[in-house]
Amino acid sequence: MMKMRMRAGLLSGAALGLVLLGPAAGWADEPIKTATGTEGADVEAVVVRVEKDVAAAAAPVKASILETQPQSIVTHRFIEQATPETGDYSTTILLAPSIGGISAAGGGVNETNKSTLRGFQDGQYNLTYDGIAFGDTNDPTHHTASFFPSSTIGTAVVDRGPGAAGDLGQANLGGAVHFFSPHVEDTMGASQKATYGSFNTQSYITTLNSGAISQLHGTKVLLNLDERSSDSELSYSSAVAQNQLLKIVTPINDKTQVTFFASHNYTRFYTSDATLPPGETAAQLAAYGKNWSLTNDPKDEHYYKYNYEKKQTDFEYIDFKSVITPTLDVENQAYTYFYSNKTTSANDATGLIDVNTSAVSANGVAFGAAPKTPAVAGGVPYTGGVLNIHTGDIQGYDKLNRYRVVGDIVRLNKDFGFGTLRLGGVFEDSWTNRHKFYEDLSTGFTPDFKYKPTVAVPYYNNEKLLEDSSWVQWQAFADFEWRPTDSLTITPGYKYVNFTRKVDAPVENGVQGGPSLGPINGQNTYTKSLYFLTANYRIEPYWSVYAQTATGFLVPSLSFEQVANFALNNLKPEESTNYQLGTVYTRGNFTIDGDVYRIDVTNIETAGPTSCGCFVNGGNAEFGGVEGEASYTLSNGLTMFANGSVNSAKNYTQAPKSTEAAGLIYGQGPIAGTLTYKVVGPQVSKAGTPLGAYSTLDASVSYDFGRFKAKLAGFNLMDDRKVTQYDGTFYAFQVGRQIQLTLQAKY
Repeated sequence: MMKMRMRAGLLSGAALGLVLLGPAAGWADEPIKTATGTEGADVEAVVVRVEKDVAAAAAPVKASILETQPQSIVTHRFIEQATPETGDYSTTILLAPSIGGISAAGGGVNETNKSTLRGFQDGQYNLTYDGIAFGDTNDPTHHTASFFPSSTIGTAVVDRGPGAAGDLGQANLGGAVHFFSPHVEDTMGASQKATYGSFNTQSYITTLNSGAISQLHGTKVLLNLDERSSDSELSYSSAVAQNQLLKIVTPINDKTQVTFFASHNYTRFYTSDATLPPGETAAQLAAYGKNWSLTNDPKDEHYYKYNYEKKQTDFEYIDFKSVITPTLDVENQAYTYFYSNKTTSANDATGLIDVNTSAVSANGVAFGAAPKTPAVAGGVPYTGGVLNIHTGDIQGYDKLNRYRVVGDIVRLNKDFGFGTLRLGGVFEDSWTNRHKFYEDLSTGFTPDFKYKPTVAVPYYNNEKLLEDSSWVQWQAFADFEWRPTDSLTITPGYKYVNFTRKVDAPVENGVQGGPSLGPINGQNTYTKSLYFLTANYRIEPYWSVYAQTATGFLVPSLSFEQVANFALNNLKPEESTNYQLGTVYTRGNFTIDGDVYRIDVTNIETAGPTSCGCFVNGGNAEFGGVEGEASYTLSNGLTMFANGSVNSAKNYTQAPKSTEAAGLIYGQGPIAGTLTYKVVGPQVSKAGTPLGAYSTLDASVSYDFGRFKAKLAGFNLMDDRKVTQYDGTFYAFQVGRQIQLTLQAKY
């Protein structure tokens, strides 16, 4: 661990030295530059450039004339007006083309939603925050309530493609969604919001801006405090959450700027870990309805105090940007993030109330039988206390997933006049501890299992899983934005990925759901060269066409390494080849963009034959589709918009066949309002069964009194309760109608 910290520190220190030693006086008219590529972009400059026309400024999602792949930009103004005050990052991007996923619990505190992008699932595309890709360390999946509530998101950019070579992350197979922190204001100010809504949902958001502090060389400070709670629509599934965000921007001189960012998040919510969260079987649905989840009966395995999660996260970075010469700038971003999930859950959630189905075996030893006394079987002594705990008790487990990631990103841009060379890379370490221990939830007793007559070495106590893992990865990239004319840019790029994961597990999960394995220890290294070629041609200053071909890469999940013999697990990473063509037109009161795409995915990973006890690369998939969005603004402050997509994903599940969105945006004087309608089309479930389309009609209206502002918002006004997910056992339903009233005081 110390070596990992030293390596990351050396990279950070070397780049910091360049930043602090490089700047010289004499270029006061040059702004602080940032690296290019979506993840290194100055998002505020991007938004200003995109919104130079009336329609683009009012549109809820929009594209850039200079983009080189299909892209949708969602600004903070729309996030504040039209999305739930208790929303998460998934609610901020829902209106974008090819995006699917709607909450199943309500209130915005529980973690019940995963967004899909062109049919790619969470974990198959990157999520970044201020240019830093983040995600779980077992695979790069995400938890919508665990890091960044909507109040911590200033702007969102949906990249429907692998991006440029400088877009860094381990899951750029199907694209990326980039989130950017709120802007730190130049003037002092404060805001207090209070929200109350359906399901006893409450939210309190405090925002403080220091403005430029002359005594500290123009330093600006932003503090954002977000506290929320909700009973949720589902029975006995309440939740609470708190987030604290601090952002400090300090100009060192007229050429160098330092940004410090820190965020801490805490959530606690009641849900079963044994279901598709949250979910019901067909029998439960028939008996209790769509709003049932947990109970208040200590004799029942669905008792809410037996089923809960507590999570803590933090996310920090220090970012240095500096202009070395008028044609050379450098950026260094040292970062770390942490995640801890402590879960208690019953073993099973398929039974009806007072029907205990949670009694399962732990490492081959059955729960629920008559107690046994210490004995010797097969030459291996049983050394525990009472082997089989009380018949009829609720059996469950204690689960932990805890990790820390440390990394450093370096970017360098050199402008030659006819083009710009970009170089850089990322180095990242992680370490993870996971366990799963069996318990008697009725008594709080943890059984002691050391009895396994079929093996020479006894199993470890009550452990289903006890695992340490880590990774070391680095990526290096280079691209050159060639400008042969003022209207044409052609950008070839190259990125090299090197990823090594190590597993050291005294007790490992069983292969394909089987009994726990014994100890496993080993590592795998995955490498890949990725290639990019993009072009953008401005036919007119307000009309451009673009094209992209690029390759993508997805590091195999940790679960694919849970095999007894690493030699049998010779997996290749999933790879994609992307082809995209599009156009953007934005002039005056009208803006429109559209694209067509095809993505070929190879080396899809699936479970191998039982005799193998491993995973294999099981086939290929083909994605394709058409996407578009348009907005028109009338002179009275009213904007009409529509967007949609037709999507295909052959040999792949959970891919909506289409998405559609339409609505009205109004803003004039103190009055603002939105009316939006989103449809996520039919798809195939994880179980291979067809699911119908689902939709949401949302509206908001606000009045700004100057110092005070009031907003009334409604979501899923038609109370659509369609099935959104099905895994073969559990159904998840779209949350019903929600109404929220927000009062804001501004100083």
